[in-house]
Amino acid sequence: MAAAIANDSPKYKNSLICCSPSVEITSRASSSSTSGCVSADESYDSNYIPKSIANKKLKIHSSATKEEIEKAINQCKELVLSSPQCSDERKWLVRYLVELRLRLEDIKDNDGQVRVRVSIKGHHFEQQINPTNRKQYCDHCSGVIWSIVQSSYICNDCGYLCHYKCVDHICRVCAHVVMTEKGSFEMSICPERGLAAQDYKCAECQTALTFKDTWNEPRLCDYTGLYFCATCHWNDLSAIPARVVHNWDWEKRYVSRLAFQMLNLSWSRPYIDIESINSRLFSFIAELEWVHKMRRDLEWMRRYLCACTEGTNLLSPLFVQLGDVNKKYSMAHLQAINDGSLETQLTELTEVCRSHITNCALCSGKGYLCEVCGNNEILYPFDSGALMCDKCNSMYHRGCWLRKGEKCLKCLRLEERKKTTDVVETDSTDTLEYDIDKFVD
Repeated sequence: MAAAIANDSPKYKNSLICCSPSVEITSRASSSSTSGCVSADESYDSNYIPKSIANKKLKIHSSATKEEIEKAINQCKELVLSSPQCSDERKWLVRYLVELRLRLEDIKDNDGQVRVRVSIKGHHFEQQINPTNRKQYCDHCSGVIWSIVQSSYICNDCGYLCHYKCVDHICRVCAHVVMTEKGSFEMSICPERGLAAQDYKCAECQTALTFKDTWNEPRLCDYTGLYFCATCHWNDLSAIPARVVHNWDWEKRYVSRLAFQMLNLSWSRPYIDIESINSRLFSFIAELEWVHKMRRDLEWMRRYLCACTEGTNLLSPLFVQLGDVNKKYSMAHLQAINDGSLETQLTELTEVCRSHITNCALCSGKGYLCEVCGNNEILYPFDSGALMCDKCNSMYHRGCWLRKGEKCLKCLRLEERKKTTDVVETDSTDTLEYDIDKFVD
């Protein structure tokens, strides 16, 4: 059983613990039972009932009252006494009996009332009424949550999951609150400060860390650069935004539970400004440079579509995300660029928008004409063969622009007009001063 803990529990996953049974492991397993992990055999499925007692209807709802739990305890006691010794049936009944007693103690501690909602450290917990069939672990004590009989809470904002008895003792601030206040990712690659800067304690729960005790071995979070204990660091794997932006490195690395929740919450939020952080990345990643160009085209298309009643129907969620003027990317966008899926979506989107603008009477009437060649071809700012003047926003064919020495005809006319106006104003000022002096004399 102790070996199953070391192999299956997220608390000991990929740790240096020897999975062979020993006195130290056995004592640790027994002590963990007080935190919701009653049985050391964590590979046991809490939703499985032996066939011999499947028709006894022993399972109770997670919102059962005190009287219902006491009735289930008495029934379970009778079945334990009548079951064969050392059988799988008796083992299951004993585990279930202990869980029922723990559940009864939870209700007694709260005067018979189960709190439906709890707010603590930025979390907004709600009781799990219909938990899933998959195995769940408490984010506070890393013990198994036995959904059959144990009450549990889940945060509606960050997904923090904990036992009913652990909710008042959590020390982790809600990841949603942390990312909302910060509003950006950590852009330094693993900013490690060392265990000495943390006073050899876990960055979250302040548990003493040491390399001598494998149960309290420090684990480095590659996102924050801080060290955590095994309870706060489950060796979750995630891509690191700083490594992606600086090196386009998508290899997943170990992060703490807090960092894992923060990255999951902010994965689709546009927090990354590649132009200001690492503008050279565009020259190395061709797909990223192409998407960046398409975003500029979508920005011009948005100006046309927003002024058209029919064009507003084309403003899909993807268009709103990538057509924004802030030029920021989310990790989901960068991952789609790396996978190649965003290129297909953008191509289809731009073709549909371009077709509407060129065929719509209202949108096409806001196009431009090239005054160099003088033909009737309508130009748009998002055309690849057109070029816009940065000063006066005049449009030219790229070939016409080069043929005129990259000089804008409208800007030249404005400069000549300004010079002429300045000369006329100077002459009129000089004449006025001469007449006044003559009048005074």
